[in-house]
Amino acid sequence: MKKIRDMSIQKKNSCLFLGCFLVLLLCIIVVLHYVYRKQIHQELIQKVHYEDEMIVNQMEQLSQNVESCCNNLIINLNLTIDTKAGIIDKPEMYDQRIKEKLVAVMENNFLLFPDISQISVLYNNGNLYTKDAGRTYSFSEDNFELLEEFEKTNVDTRGAWYYQKCEEPAVYFVKVFRSIQINSKVGYILLKLNEEAIFRNYRNQREETPVELYVFDKNDSLLSSSQRESVNRIYKEIDLDKRTEASQKLYWQQVQERKWNPDYHVMEYETDTGWTVVSVLDVKKGMQGLRMITGNIIIVSLILMVFFFIITWRMQKRILYPVVELANHMRKTGENQIQKIPEKDSKDEVGLLVSSFNQMVETNSRLIQRVAQNEEEKRYLELALLQNQIKPHFLYNTLDTAFCLNQMGLHKDASYVIKQLAGYYRLVLNHGAEWISLSQELDALEKYLDIQSVRYNEWLSYSVQVDEELYGFQIPKMTLQPLVENAIYHGIKPSGRKGHIWITGELCKDGILLSVTDDGVGMTRQVFDEILTGERESTDGESFGVRSVTERLRLFYGEGTKVELADTDMGTSIILKVSLKEKESCGFQIKRR
Repeated sequence: MKKIRDMSIQKKNSCLFLGCFLVLLLCIIVVLHYVYRKQIHQELIQKVHYEDEMIVNQMEQLSQNVESCCNNLIINLNLTIDTKAGIIDKPEMYDQRIKEKLVAVMENNFLLFPDISQISVLYNNGNLYTKDAGRTYSFSEDNFELLEEFEKTNVDTRGAWYYQKCEEPAVYFVKVFRSIQINSKVGYILLKLNEEAIFRNYRNQREETPVELYVFDKNDSLLSSSQRESVNRIYKEIDLDKRTEASQKLYWQQVQERKWNPDYHVMEYETDTGWTVVSVLDVKKGMQGLRMITGNIIIVSLILMVFFFIITWRMQKRILYPVVELANHMRKTGENQIQKIPEKDSKDEVGLLVSSFNQMVETNSRLIQRVAQNEEEKRYLELALLQNQIKPHFLYNTLDTAFCLNQMGLHKDASYVIKQLAGYYRLVLNHGAEWISLSQELDALEKYLDIQSVRYNEWLSYSVQVDEELYGFQIPKMTLQPLVENAIYHGIKPSGRKGHIWITGELCKDGILLSVTDDGVGMTRQVFDEILTGERESTDGESFGVRSVTERLRLFYGEGTKVELADTDMGTSIILKVSLKEKESCGFQIKRR
C-alpha cells in the first residue's frame, strides 16, 4: 500500500490511460465493424458519386466547349469571308488574303479552346483546310469521299460525333457549315478531340479510390476509359461497326455483369450532350484496409479488455481521492482569500503540489504588494518620460525669440515671452504632480500657444472654447499639449500658410469630450490607425504625440478611454473621450447639466 500511495501520478495516469484506451478502442472497433460498416460503405459510395458528378459536369463542359468552338468558328468565318460579298460558298475564288484570314480564325480558336487538337474546314467543292494545335497547316483538294461520308451520317446544323481512322485514339465532331448571308450550306466543320484530352479531365480524381471509369457516346461507342488497355484495343478497330461491337462487348463484361456482383457498385450517368459516364467501384478493395485493421485490433483488444478493466477501476479509485480533496480546497479558497492547504505526509506529486501551493500563497501576497507599488512607480515614470519629450529646441527657440525682440527694442514683447515661458514651465513641472485641473492644463496650453504665436508672428492663431463647468475636473498632466505640438509641427507648419488651432471641450453623459483641431495638411485615417496599433515607429515625431497621449490615458483610465480621428474637410481633428474625476479642493463649484 505504501508503494502504491507513493507511486508518481504520471505512472498512475499511464496505467489508467492504457487501460481506458484499450477498452475505448475495443468499443470503437466493435461499433465500427458491426454497426457503422454499412454507413462507411455508404460514405464510400457517396464519395464516388460526388466525384462522378464532377466528372459528368466536366464531360458536359468538354462537349459543350467543342460545340462552342464549332459555332464560334462558323460565326467568325462568316464575319471574315463575307467581307468579300458572295464568295463564302466559292472557295475557288479565295485569294491569298482570304486564306490567311481563314487560317487566322482557326488559330484563334485554338487559343480559346485548348482541348481541340485539330480543326478542319471542308467545302462543297472538296477543298479541305486543316490546322492542328501544333501550328501545322495543310490544304488538299478533291475530298469528295469524305463529303459523301458526311452526307450518309445525316449531319445537320446541330452537329454529331464522328469516328475516323487515325494514328492515335481520338473522336471527331462534325457540323454543317452554313453561310449566314445567303443561308445555304457551304460545307462542314470537323474538329478533332484526342482521347487524351478527355482522359485529362478525370484522371486526377481517381487516384485514391478503386474505381474504373468509362465514357460512351450516344451510339454506345467507347470514347475514353481509365483502363488504358481497353481504349487502345477498341480504337485499333478501323471499321465503325466493329468498334461499336467491341465497345458493347466491353460494356457487357465490365459493367452489366458486375451490377449483380455485391463486391462492385456500378453507377451510370447520362450527360446533356448524349454521353454516358459509367463508374465501377470495387467495394471489396475499398473496404479491404478497414477489415484488416478491424480484425487485428479486435483480437488483441478482446484479450486485454478484462484484465485492464479491473486494474483501471482500482487505480482510478486511489488516484481520484486526493485529487478531489485538493480540488475542493481550491474551490473554497477561490471564492475567498487564498489560504494554505494542510500538508500531508505524501511523497508523490500530490504532496509536492500541496507544498508548492502553500509557497505560492506566501509569494503571491508579497507580489501583490510589489505590483501595486510598481504600478504607482510606472505612472510616475510615464509622466517623467512625457515631460522629457518636451523638445529642448522649444526652450532654445523661445529664448532666441526673446533675445531678438530685446535687440529690436521691443522690450515689452520680450518680457511677455519670458514671462509666458516661465509660467508655462511652472505649470508643466508642478512639483511632479500627476493630476491637475483642466483649468491648469488649459492655462499652460495657452501660454505655450502664446509663445508659438509670437515666434511664428501672424502665421499661427488659436481659440479655446471649453465650458467653465469643466475647469474643476482633474486630468492627467500634459494630456493636450502633445496634440497641440503635433498640430503645429506636422499640420500647420508643413502647409506653408497661416493656420489656426481650435481647442474645445464639452460635458457628455459619462465624462467629457476634448478635441484639438487644426487646418493644416491633415492626417490620413490609415496613418492614424497605424499610430494607434503601433505599426509606425515611436521615434516618428508625427506618431509620438498621438501615441503618447493614447498610452497615458489608457494607463490612467483603462480601456474605456477613446481617442478618435474625426472627419473634417481639411486639417486634422483628434477627439479624446475620458471619464474624469473631480478635485474636491480645487475651489470651483461644479455644476452638471
